[in-house]
Amino acid sequence: MMKEIELLQNQITKLEDKSFDLDAWKINTINLFDRIFGNSSSKINQINELKYDFSSWALRDTSGTQDTIKKKAKVIVEAAIFEIENFGLEKKSAKNDELSGKILEILSDELKGSQFKALKDIIESVKNEETKSKKLKDLLEELQVDTKEIILSNIIGLL
Repeated sequence: MMKEIELLQNQITKLEDKSFDLDAWKINTINLFDRIFGNSSSKINQINELKYDFSSWALRDTSGTQDTIKKKAKVIVEAAIFEIENFGLEKKSAKNDELSGKILEILSDELKGSQFKALKDIIESVKNEETKSKKLKDLLEELQVDTKEIILSNIIGLL
């Protein structure tokens, strides 16, 4: 738990580097959040939404968009640290992670590239469970029967 906090505090420190690169910082921070909180963490979406606004109105603003972005980034990471310090980390099941990886591998092998990409997009970006379920059902309806049977038999074979 202390290592995670130290890594996140390091991300805050990087915000003040003279050679700060938002995109590189976002990649590192998202990877940390994914490892610490899981890939469905809302913190990842918050970091993804950080962007410089180069519209004419923003450019006329004397407060500077870079400082605003850095402040938002700092608040997100500080909130993550606060959460770890006060609530701890969820226990991740290595067995569940391994099973999820094997299922994704099966799906990757049996689906077309575009179908697998659509599946991953639904899993990673749709937060509402009802909407996610409907989109997954629609995707499954597009699959040929033999593809569904192969996927299902391979998943059952893991048990």
